[in-house]
Amino acid sequence: MSCFVALGQAVGYATIGVFLRRSFVLKKIILFFLMSTAAVATLAQDQTTLPTNRELVLKARSLYVDSDTVFMKREQLMSSLLGRDEFKAWELQITNRRDLADLLVKVQRVPVSNHFIYTVTDRRTETIVMAGKVDSLADTVYGLIADEIVHKMKIFRGDPTPQKQQQQSVQNFNSPMD
Repeated sequence: MSCFVALGQAVGYATIGVFLRRSFVLKKIILFFLMSTAAVATLAQDQTTLPTNRELVLKARSLYVDSDTVFMKREQLMSSLLGRDEFKAWELQITNRRDLADLLVKVQRVPVSNHFIYTVTDRRTETIVMAGKVDSLADTVYGLIADEIVHKMKIFRGDPTPQKQQQQSVQNFNSPMD
């Protein structure tokens, strides 16, 4: 009988050993799960920060122009932007589809004045990356707004035209004279 008791005790110890090993493995799994959750939460926090205005302007490849005033047609501003050398050098496009544009240009006129307010907003983040006010009595508002937008974009993107002029002068210098 003592043989059976000793055998029962041995089986009991083995069962306890298996239980302890299983609980140790279970603790490791729980610890791994908690650490993974913390890492994912940290990464998710980093992704919620907004990009800088410079990053948004550098990523932009297309614009949509909107005008809330009859004193400036959107087509005039579009034409003025497309005519700028910098705009061409940056290879920016203007689209008629708001949902495809990276940046939204909105122009408004202050009532009973010659003040035109414009904003340039990133469509995805709805972040205003540029804004300004232009005063115009005659039909020059679209040119003034285009100048300001291009000037402010130069601050973020850099001026592409001096590089182009230097390349042309080097080509002219290297070309044979008649």
